[in-house]
Amino acid sequence: MKYFGQDFLQRVSDSLNIADVIGSYVPLKKRGNRYWGCCPFHHEKTPSFSVSPDKGLYYCFGCHASGNLFTFVQKMENLTFPEAVEHLAEIAHIELPQEEISAEEQKKQSEMSAMYEAAKLAADYFHNCLTKTRMGEAGMAYFRRRHLTPENIAYFKLGFAPPEWDRLFRDFTQKKQIRPEILQSTGLVGYSNGRYFDMFRNRCMFPILNLKGHPVAFGGRVLDDSKPKYLNSPETPIFNKRRLLFALYQALPKIRETRQVIMVEGYMDAISLHTHGVTNVVASLGTAFTIEQARLLKRYADEVIFSYDMDAAGQNATRRALEIAGTVGLKIRVARVGEGKDPDEFVNLHGGEAYLEAVRQAQPAMDYLLASLLHQYDATSLEGQQHILQEMFAVLTTRDDSMLINSYIRKMAQAMRLDEGLIRSEATRYVKKNHMHVYISPKENTENVVSRESQKLLRLEESFLRYCMQVRRAPSFWPDMKGYEYHSPFCSRLASIMEEFQESGQPLSEKLVQQKLEPEDMEALAALLMREEDDVSVPWEEFIRPLKLGSLQKAYKEHTERANALAYEDPEASRQEMLTCIRLNREIQELQQKSSV
Repeated sequence: MKYFGQDFLQRVSDSLNIADVIGSYVPLKKRGNRYWGCCPFHHEKTPSFSVSPDKGLYYCFGCHASGNLFTFVQKMENLTFPEAVEHLAEIAHIELPQEEISAEEQKKQSEMSAMYEAAKLAADYFHNCLTKTRMGEAGMAYFRRRHLTPENIAYFKLGFAPPEWDRLFRDFTQKKQIRPEILQSTGLVGYSNGRYFDMFRNRCMFPILNLKGHPVAFGGRVLDDSKPKYLNSPETPIFNKRRLLFALYQALPKIRETRQVIMVEGYMDAISLHTHGVTNVVASLGTAFTIEQARLLKRYADEVIFSYDMDAAGQNATRRALEIAGTVGLKIRVARVGEGKDPDEFVNLHGGEAYLEAVRQAQPAMDYLLASLLHQYDATSLEGQQHILQEMFAVLTTRDDSMLINSYIRKMAQAMRLDEGLIRSEATRYVKKNHMHVYISPKENTENVVSRESQKLLRLEESFLRYCMQVRRAPSFWPDMKGYEYHSPFCSRLASIMEEFQESGQPLSEKLVQQKLEPEDMEALAALLMREEDDVSVPWEEFIRPLKLGSLQKAYKEHTERANALAYEDPEASRQEMLTCIRLNREIQELQQKSSV
């Protein structure tokens, strides 16, 4: 991973106005010293997304998304931190610092560039073959039968692969001077019995783009009954099918706008829906839905609508996908478009608005799954009951949501006419067998509640640190917080940095603090500083005394437990612990008396 020094990061940050950069993605209006707009990270109608050019930070009061210029671009463009830095440096017209790389790394980068170029040339080659040659007439006839216009074909840059065994290989090596090994590494040609041959022949071609819009792979469909019906590029150094989705590049603007993505199975499903105005649609790449694809979608969407074929294979694929999508926290629903119909057939028969209505009527994932399983298995037989319970548990337990699990245990009991306690017992057995850390409540309405006291102290810690940033100094009472253990790693790191400033006599500033923190801390810092302002006239006692009191009470409890545990094993150590408890109790009482004055 590339490393950029703090000086360079600051130079990039200072060269760009965060409101201008975010404003290129989200319409913003100025109110006071901040800019406001609808959050790009969740769907909302009333603007709650705030940008502060002075602080160089953003914060959403709705979903609590937060960060600085770099984290915003990371999220919006699905980039790593170094990639986000490079992207912003390019916008700011700042040349990247030169770094020394090994001859091996130089060779690797050169080959990767050659593969990207070969894939781009191949996309142009297939498209021109389809639209400008007699060889492509069969492919053009196929796309017309699938209701595609020349504009649709151009938008997705669809193509046709010549029927000859080595036409692309000869054209690319002889006319374009591309090395055979580059064509092979890119998945465009194969090698057997001492000869190179084209991987794609006499097929309609679907280019697969990466998130930057560059072709990296292809899917090819036959025009007859030969097998395989679809042939996809193998995985290459520039293409990992588990980490990419067809039409994602084209769908991203609408996905970001709606925070919703529709997942279909086939290339033509996605293309047909796009051509009918449903543009937040992506398709898998000849493989089952993967955890990597789920994580990718989570960056841009809150909800996935699965719209697979309604045949047996499609329903099984949907079930597997639900289990995976739930593990990353995506909200999931399932759209049904009629028995035996796939999205492509449905939208060409009924139109885009009818399909969108089916999406609006999509079932919650667990409702769909339960109904599907009850249809497939006999809920009155022991074998059928076991199948239903096992498949329901497999998806339910991925969510670690006690309220959801309890709700569906009750639904399953009613639908299957079984005792609720029996289903809870089976769920507990399933969790233990699979070594899961999911709590199955023996009672209704049990929640995993975080200590209210801990939450209160965390809020106080954040208020205290925000107060220090607002008055731009670590106040003179800072020694009173020596040895205090913060409830979050971020608060602890921020406090340590502020203590450094206090000891050196330097004044605090948001920019200087940002320079000391790690990139992954920017979201937490933004969330801290961009909330509604605290009154800086609040006396320090409002922060310090409750924090100290909470810390002392926690220590008192720990030493008491230790004293009791050592009472029989080590009486002397137990006595020392009791003396510590007496001292802590005295300090607690003194602090409580001061607070009551």
